[in-house]
Amino acid sequence: MRFLTPSILSFTLLATIFPLQAQEGDAALRTALENAYKNWRQAMIRKDPLAWASSITRYRQTVMRNSIVSERSAFPDAVFASGVQPPALEGLRLLEAQAVGDTAHLVYFGKIDLGQDRELVRDDVLKLKFLRENNMWKFDSNRITSMTNAPDVRQALLEGKRPEFLDTPEFTPPGIAPPVPQLCRVPDHKAGYKIQSFGYETKVSMNGFDYDPVGDGMEQQMIIGGLVNGHNEITLQMKPISEVPKGEKASLQIRVYLLSSDPEQPGKEVLRWQAPESGAPAKITLPIEVSR
Repeated sequence: MRFLTPSILSFTLLATIFPLQAQEGDAALRTALENAYKNWRQAMIRKDPLAWASSITRYRQTVMRNSIVSERSAFPDAVFASGVQPPALEGLRLLEAQAVGDTAHLVYFGKIDLGQDRELVRDDVLKLKFLRENNMWKFDSNRITSMTNAPDVRQALLEGKRPEFLDTPEFTPPGIAPPVPQLCRVPDHKAGYKIQSFGYETKVSMNGFDYDPVGDGMEQQMIIGGLVNGHNEITLQMKPISEVPKGEKASLQIRVYLLSSDPEQPGKEVLRWQAPESGAPAKITLPIEVSR
């Protein structure tokens, strides 16, 4: 059973693109942000944990640390275990440098080399995100927008034309930096859950972390902080969200698993709970007992 986990380098391939031509007044911002990115990139290439910690935002460092220890991997060693290479900016064309409040981004177009085979290096869009901490810009994460399914837009960019998409929320810095999460415990076991929630909006909380609500759908998620030997608890908050079609009933089920380090191995179920047919309570805390 496979559970979704954040990637070490936070590269995400998307299907749409939103480029724009850079403006001349962005030169100073561009220099500051590019220097911040290059500091992070060099730390990754050198596999230098101290330089990495000083070049990346506290938010991203904490998110990655929590994910790594929840997978029962060594931190910060696992940060440098990926075979993905941080792309160089040389040869890429800047499309935009923009800052809003304590958030900023750089957007580039060109051949983005992640260390893969040369025939896989194509002209795509790269967005680098930054946060300002103690009056200093620090690199946070990056996202690659694949244009494989948008050949017309790719051709327009190759011709130097100006698409009109950067005003969308996806490509506008939010203005406010996200709060730094707490450090999770180091678990005895890697764990995850699967939830099916139809007719209800269900929010899962565990180990002091809240997960995005699930409504009229299914979700699977790695548990931050995992499970420890002995007593554990998971809390569900539920509320009806829609009329149930005639002849059908609302249904809600959650299953919690211990996960193997081998993704091909099935998980071991340690909890299964299903809402009664009479209706789910507004809130319930379920115990999970794990033996050694």
